[in-house]
Amino acid sequence: MNEINFEEKLKQGKGYLSKIYSLDRRPITDYPNKLANHIKKEIIEKNINKKNICLLDIGCGRGDMLRSFKDIGFEVNGVDLSEESIKLNELIKIVQFNIENDDVPEELINKYDVIFSKSLIEHLKNPMNFFKNAKKMLRKNGIIIIMTPSWFHHKFGPFYLDFTHVTPFTLQSLRDIALLNDYKIINVDYFYQLPIIWKFKFVSLISRLVSFLKIPYYPMYENLTILKWTKNINTFLRHSNEVMLIGIFKK
Repeated sequence: MNEINFEEKLKQGKGYLSKIYSLDRRPITDYPNKLANHIKKEIIEKNINKKNICLLDIGCGRGDMLRSFKDIGFEVNGVDLSEESIKLNELIKIVQFNIENDDVPEELINKYDVIFSKSLIEHLKNPMNFFKNAKKMLRKNGIIIIMTPSWFHHKFGPFYLDFTHVTPFTLQSLRDIALLNDYKIINVDYFYQLPIIWKFKFVSLISRLVSFLKIPYYPMYENLTILKWTKNINTFLRHSNEVMLIGIFKK
């Protein structure tokens, strides 16, 4: 455990979650609930034909997605490098270990129907080990859902808004790393973090136009523009530019 805590401090400093993901900087919203419901309906229910689904969130952080998945009926656990994650999620079992390097704890092997991981693999220097270890934790025919920033959409700067980002991914590289770990590829695509697009697909055309126009937004253009947008407009501008990748793979 001392080695894990040392790795945590070396990689992301002391108090990463409580400082970078503080409620002041990143207030709680209803987005995790919307995303959890969207993933359940559009991905999990279409690929897992059973009740009582057991889900693991790798890189669960302060637990926003964990709690949302729990609220919609999944049995949930979390894995995180940070000891803070355990304290922030007292009502959910969190296992602290280094998914990038450590052996998988016996209690987690072949346990989960679904593994979900959002905004984690871009922090890893050795993402191959992540995919290898994740596979050990999946049950037969279980699926893993990966969300990570699209390098194509983040390379102009947003990728490095977080200094702990080290490994960017493209559609091709995300597909290939799963393939090299012998996962079955279900789908790899771009993902807009705008619930209105999930409901009305045509809005993605507006987002693409917005991205083409390069309208400044916060925090990417902090101190570079005098424009001040409302929260909703800024969110639309940001996530029209900062598009994610979503990969769905089966064991």
